[in-house]
Amino acid sequence: MQRGYYGYRKRSLLPRIMTILLVVLIGAAGYLTWNHFFSGKDNEQAQQEIQTVSEEDLKASQVVISNDIASSDHWILVDKSSFTLYLYQGREKKGAYSIATGSVSGDKQISGDNRTPLGTFTVESIEDSSYWVYDFDDGQGPVEGAYGPWFIRLKTPWEGIGIHGTHDPSSIGTMCTAGCLRLKNSDLLAMVDKIKVGGLVYIQE
Repeated sequence: MQRGYYGYRKRSLLPRIMTILLVVLIGAAGYLTWNHFFSGKDNEQAQQEIQTVSEEDLKASQVVISNDIASSDHWILVDKSSFTLYLYQGREKKGAYSIATGSVSGDKQISGDNRTPLGTFTVESIEDSSYWVYDFDDGQGPVEGAYGPWFIRLKTPWEGIGIHGTHDPSSIGTMCTAGCLRLKNSDLLAMVDKIKVGGLVYIQE
């Protein structure tokens, strides 16, 4: 009887141990699943947030800090390689516009080399250019409205460098100017009232 009694206890203990192990395993699996789901979700969101910060925005933050630009100040970041002009207010991007750049790549060296200069500049003046004419030496003679409605003149070591409109919107997105930055007239009008004399213009390759 005593032997059978202990045998009964030994046989009944195994199911209890298995049940406890099963409960522990289920609990551990549940915790790992929960932790993976929520931590993974947070990581994915973090990665998405990181990916939404563009290279231009990172550059903008650096420009804002290095030039002590206030959050209320409008300024311009130009990326020549992508033919894009970005309008910022502080670190907040307010607009992106396609442009045409100098017909020769690289940083400007001398007047007349058809390069758009690289670096940090300021707006020297904003001039009504609606009545200006320009002869492109293409046999067509002087062209009225060649500079669009406004010429945002930049303070650079070279005369005549600015941001302006065009009579030829098909030229936007190409390297075709004598060094200026050219926009569609509609884009120029959309941003010109936000630009002030003394405002910063940063141009990168």
